[in-house]
Amino acid sequence: MSTDNTISTGVEITDEEMRSIQDAIMKRYSIDFFNYEPKSFKRRLQRIYRKFNFTSSFDLWSRTLKDKDFVHDFINEVSVGLTSLFRDPEFWQTFKKVCKDHFSEQYRINVWHAGCSSGEEIYTSAIVWDELGFTGKVKSIATDISSNALKTAASGKIIQAKLPEYERNLKLYQSNARLDKYFTEGEGGIVFIPKFLEKVTFKNSNLIMEDYGDNQYDIIFCRNVLIYFDGPAKEKVIAKIYRALKPGGFLIIGFLDSMLSYLTDEKFEYYDLRQRVFRKR
Repeated sequence: MSTDNTISTGVEITDEEMRSIQDAIMKRYSIDFFNYEPKSFKRRLQRIYRKFNFTSSFDLWSRTLKDKDFVHDFINEVSVGLTSLFRDPEFWQTFKKVCKDHFSEQYRINVWHAGCSSGEEIYTSAIVWDELGFTGKVKSIATDISSNALKTAASGKIIQAKLPEYERNLKLYQSNARLDKYFTEGEGGIVFIPKFLEKVTFKNSNLIMEDYGDNQYDIIFCRNVLIYFDGPAKEKVIAKIYRALKPGGFLIIGFLDSMLSYLTDEKFEYYDLRQRVFRKR
């Protein structure tokens, strides 16, 4: 039986080898993977070994340094998306109420989807904006470290096999809601109607490395993104998010995120702890 430290090829990867790969990525591309939780990162490396048939850590290290295009494949394998349309329907009911209560009179709403993955969170929020009549005043930026995920998200395409799951989630969110109002048949499959994405900007981004300014956003989604980060990295990203939020702005984290200890009472109000909604003081 393999463990977190053993790759399916039978080659064991040590902490030192893992750090050498992280160091190679940092030096060659200025992308910081040192803050990933070690066991999670090793599991991602297992995926890369299997997919590219590497037989040693040296193979991966060498490819990383010599092939400048390989970093994109590396990032796409390391990144793991946990997303679905109207995932956690009860949360989206709460989110709709928060928006109605706090943003109905606001002329413009700025939103950041940090770690947007393949786009289902963006499509879901767009449906909520439409229901509230907010579509014209919401401007969003959607970021992810994975270029493949961003490409999928921007295309609006979804896998047809996921439709039954999406329909079930939608009905749990609102029994009379209709998926066909927002999706249509397009080239190569089912597509989210483009007009609902007109004010969404998609951007490749590393949460650790970039800064998003001060007092920019009314709402920041960061759901199930930081579960792979270690403590210092979580603290660093939360500090950036705090600065980026407008006073009174909302931070939304995922149910899998173990980061409550970083959301201090001095900076955040526990607006709805059950649904993981926090408000900047």
